[in-house]
Amino acid sequence: MKRSIFFLLEVMGKVLLFLIPIFSIVYIVFYELTHFKNQTIEQFVLSGKLPITAFFLVVLFVLIIHFTFNHSKKALLKHSGITPKIRRYKMGYWASKRKNSNEQTLFKKSNTMLFITIVATIILGAIWFGYRLRGDSRHSLSGIAPFFTMSGGMALATLVLSTLYTPYTSDGIRKRNVHILMPIYNEPVENIENAFRSILNQTVKPVSFVAVDDGSQLVDYTELSTKYQQIFAEKGIRFQFLAQENSGKRAAQLLAYRSLNITDYHNELILTVDSDTVFEKHAIEQGIIPFDDEQVYSVAGVIVTRNITDNILTIITDLLVVGHMVLIERSMNSMFGSVAVNSGPIAFYRAEVLKLAETLGYENEQFGRARVEFSDDSFLTMAALLLGRTVAQSTAVSYTELPNKISHHVRQHLRWSRGSFIRGFWRLSLFPINSFVFFRQAFGWAMFASMLVIKLQLFYWLIFVMTDIPILLLAPLAFSAVYSLSYISIPRNDLAKRDKWIVFCAFPFTVLWMVFVLSPVRVWGYITHKNTGWGTRNKIEL
Repeated sequence: MKRSIFFLLEVMGKVLLFLIPIFSIVYIVFYELTHFKNQTIEQFVLSGKLPITAFFLVVLFVLIIHFTFNHSKKALLKHSGITPKIRRYKMGYWASKRKNSNEQTLFKKSNTMLFITIVATIILGAIWFGYRLRGDSRHSLSGIAPFFTMSGGMALATLVLSTLYTPYTSDGIRKRNVHILMPIYNEPVENIENAFRSILNQTVKPVSFVAVDDGSQLVDYTELSTKYQQIFAEKGIRFQFLAQENSGKRAAQLLAYRSLNITDYHNELILTVDSDTVFEKHAIEQGIIPFDDEQVYSVAGVIVTRNITDNILTIITDLLVVGHMVLIERSMNSMFGSVAVNSGPIAFYRAEVLKLAETLGYENEQFGRARVEFSDDSFLTMAALLLGRTVAQSTAVSYTELPNKISHHVRQHLRWSRGSFIRGFWRLSLFPINSFVFFRQAFGWAMFASMLVIKLQLFYWLIFVMTDIPILLLAPLAFSAVYSLSYISIPRNDLAKRDKWIVFCAFPFTVLWMVFVLSPVRVWGYITHKNTGWGTRNKIEL
């Protein structure tokens, strides 16, 4: 019975994920074509014609990218015998896995909270569609309401699928050769020592660990290198501390990778980490389990915000990054074997992923005439996607610090936006049109353009119309509240239950922050995508 319920949720989630946008677009086009004439200027401005036009313009742009961009990389992949696959969803697999999953001490979803989440999803959907179907529900914003239905419907379908995700399990610990690569640039010695100690305390130790100083000017690591050379040797870990002139994170990673002299590229694993990352003691043990599946080429671990209690900014960021992106979006993508971006502080790859990335120009990536220095995580994850499945493992946990100052926070999101825009061109050009990777990228861009137009329409409505207050304006808050329930359903050893509820209650501020800060930052990031420098650290900051 339990498996049947999970299987039904799987089917419902997957069907809704693809059918909602199809039916919504057809409905919007049909409605706008049948209401094309006899409209006032105000009705035209607040209709769905402008956002649907933006949607199709982006779709056209996406198709142009697919057929014209990256011809040299396509030829290189073909010459190498690499054909990007569709990565189909394993129907029924997750229902069985969820039912028969071994007990997890690190990751045990609260069944009560899962039940509440599902019920809240159903209630929210019923209220919304009941409101939309009422004959007296017409108002000044009725023309754009179908876009809220489409966006919210897909969000709820994603939520349903993510509730079924469970981490990979294994009956025993399989011995694997894990090599850690850690670039360092002006990182405080205390942070690096914390990272080193967490690696030494792992239940499964790496066979080698290579740290690379990328031309730091503010800190001298000579004493640190000498001290830990002996400590790692006593634990049976080959340790190297290399140095290079400041050439960027990618160059540092490749210098470390080349020093390993790997021969069995498929079975030896690379773990990329950041220099301020602290691992939970089971992180490596849990992160290597999904590689029992020969089709898995990369595994995304979980980053947890160590300084979450600093201020409201770190709370909002943690709710967005952990609660929404990792626990929902990435979990759902993992079920399709199509995680788009790994978290830099803890990402596992088969060594052949680094080999392919190097072949594709990882160290000297160009976008137009500009050299791309950031977005290294998305490049490596994309290389893994070209070879096989990319998944998430929520039991592989690391702790890191996120920006607690607005200026640093905005710069970080600006960098992420620029990297996302550039990597989108690669995904759209290299992956098949009928692949999940292409679908999520193309639809994401098209919906972002539509919602951007809708935000401008709402400003117009607020200034010149506003004769009523439609319930649809509460929809983003309602969806965010249901989404944020996932944060409560996952245990965190470093947070009391009360603190998790405090984070959950920040969801209204999260919506406002996304609308008025992060959305404009994303637009500006897209516009200024040619500013591809990393923005080097000239002082110590969180």
